[in-house]
Amino acid sequence: MSFEPPLLESGNIDHALAHRLGQFETNEVLRFYARERRANCTFMQLMNLWLIVPYCYNCALVESFDGVVYPYIAPRNWRRELGWHAGEAVLSEAEGNLRGDPDFAFTCQRCHVTLRPWFSDEMSVATLHVEERFAVPLETLGQRRASRALVARIKKLYDYRCFGCEKLEGANGNTLHIDHVLPRSNGGTAAFRNLQPLCSECGNTKGDELPEEVDVFSTLFFRSPPSDTYEGLFW
Repeated sequence: MSFEPPLLESGNIDHALAHRLGQFETNEVLRFYARERRANCTFMQLMNLWLIVPYCYNCALVESFDGVVYPYIAPRNWRRELGWHAGEAVLSEAEGNLRGDPDFAFTCQRCHVTLRPWFSDEMSVATLHVEERFAVPLETLGQRRASRALVARIKKLYDYRCFGCEKLEGANGNTLHIDHVLPRSNGGTAAFRNLQPLCSECGNTKGDELPEEVDVFSTLFFRSPPSDTYEGLFW
């Protein structure tokens, strides 16, 4: 499964289907972002989410002109260099997969070609910013308040729980409001990444304090999807 945006050529696809595909991708990206932020951040942190992904060497050469660095994984040293550039956890999981399945391979997340550096395939590792890659707005210039639709979407994505203490909305009269991680008083906008559901207690604790900005890195595209029929963008 590649995360490249679908090619929506007017001759091949109608506008209604294009809209549905766009909505599907947006929903998948926001769901993934909310999941990773819940797992890795506190309600006092603003997250930058990065994907560390396998690329074939040719695709790496093409996209390197955009200013992204792609470390080359030399087949003769693939274990050392994969562990170095993608992490020891990725290396350990790859070795385990190979022991269980000799046909295991990575997939280039740009052109879909299979990659087996242990069989002399040339590959690289790319680090991609999720919000920029999927055009998730980092800011909404001039818009400080979230729309009703966005409020409802954020509450649903975070399972109707306070991001700080995880109290369920409605439990014991608990009401959630949409908080700006970077406060509006300090220029925070209604961009998705800057919004979170908080109960009144956690909101009062946070106040107008400036958040810490943290980088979170995901290597899920070095793992296989849950099944051959899985249709999500992220797993």
